[in-house]
Amino acid sequence: MSLLTRIRGRAGFGRTRIGAAVVVHAADGVTDEARALAESLPADPEHELVVADVPPVSAIDVWQSFAAALPRGRRSLRVVPGQEPREIAPYVWQWLADRLGRGVLAPYGLTQNRAGTLFVHSIDQSGWVSFGKGKAPAWTGKRFPQPVWDTIEVSQVRSAGFRGVAEPLPAGVWLRPDVDQGVLTTGRNRLAATLPCLPDTPLIVLGVCDAADLDIADVAAFWRTLPPNLAASARFVQYGGLTLPHGATFGQHLADALGMEICAYTGIPTGTPDKLDVLALRQDGSLGASAFAQAFAYRPGGPATGRLCAHRAPLDGLGEVAPGVYWYAPDVVVEVVRAGLWLRPAEQITDPTGVRAAPLDPPHSLLLYEATDPARADRLAEVAAELRDRLDEETRSATLLMPSTALAGAPSGVTRPAAPLPVEPSPPVVEVQDPPAEPVDAGGTDDTDDTDLPWLSRLMETVSIPAPARPSRVEVQDDGARGTR
Repeated sequence: MSLLTRIRGRAGFGRTRIGAAVVVHAADGVTDEARALAESLPADPEHELVVADVPPVSAIDVWQSFAAALPRGRRSLRVVPGQEPREIAPYVWQWLADRLGRGVLAPYGLTQNRAGTLFVHSIDQSGWVSFGKGKAPAWTGKRFPQPVWDTIEVSQVRSAGFRGVAEPLPAGVWLRPDVDQGVLTTGRNRLAATLPCLPDTPLIVLGVCDAADLDIADVAAFWRTLPPNLAASARFVQYGGLTLPHGATFGQHLADALGMEICAYTGIPTGTPDKLDVLALRQDGSLGASAFAQAFAYRPGGPATGRLCAHRAPLDGLGEVAPGVYWYAPDVVVEVVRAGLWLRPAEQITDPTGVRAAPLDPPHSLLLYEATDPARADRLAEVAAELRDRLDEETRSATLLMPSTALAGAPSGVTRPAAPLPVEPSPPVVEVQDPPAEPVDAGGTDDTDDTDLPWLSRLMETVSIPAPARPSRVEVQDDGARGTR
């Protein structure tokens, strides 16, 4: 609780500072929903952050009282609607900018608080819009806090190839087949509520659980529309089936199709940017065990197993002797592999039973001990049991202890909807957090057409602005009905 000041405006409105925001509210105080919103907001270094604790549809005298209670100064305002539904007509923001003579950054469309990000998404060209006195409104982005990759290419619903659709998410963009909205609702809610918005890394989510497969050619068509810096910083998340040649692995085939090195998570990222966890994906789209091996990199023409590029350490305090390989005893190391952990002799490099290629089992993480040498198997089993006992309770309860020889004959390919396969590790990432909670329908509309859209003038009948610049080489298919993709 950081209730610092309460100042009453001249018409019964007051303002109260809560956390990083100033809440402007009626005389009877801050509503519970506006308080909860204000407490969740990060600071805005560029604007005065204001929560408008006002009913979305209010008379002009209410907005006059609201304006009178705002903090004085010349700094521009970022105004966030504080009451449901969080959508206010944009002429209010233009009127406010004209009245105050200062910049106002406010949402055009429904504002959703998803996984720590204020995401504006509901209608065509929705997003954060800058209003200024005597100036045309300008679209500035879709997310707050704004990641460096928040551009128009990942902010509008548009076609992706011949059969795919690109739909914005708080954390990036969802490439999915063009299927009925009823099939998409559960997945859309899960992805919006779970995936963290990473400041430097857009997440490209591929596919839909229990729906038609997404064609890799559609992914490649979308990829070619992205600016090079955005493409280079992106990471992939597989959430459904993809059309792959027989025996091909997801990550390697994707790198070959895109013609560049890519990085793909082994499951669904959760948590926060500074405390990331990756949970295995079950067939029905629910989340399973926390993965030790979190992401693998693949390069065109490279090995199908890829290279470990993000992981969490088995235990705190272990010395890392190679990427993803840790000393555990004088002659024993524990290696992070896609299936979990592999306890092996320190001098052993070979992998006779295919431990490094074993897929992640969503309900469990495996703790495998090397058992191909009978003379050492018993001791390694004892050391592995000790290691399991040292894991935290949640990880331990989801971990199965077994010999490496139990993998003989196990399939090494990736089945849908799991993500990439493993191997040669790289620097450790030590991160864990429970996924954020309650899903709310994200809408999934935002379909665009190929004309300039003076969308604000249609609402205000006073202002005309051009549509934001669109990515090249994409033809947007307008089916004439919003929300039917």
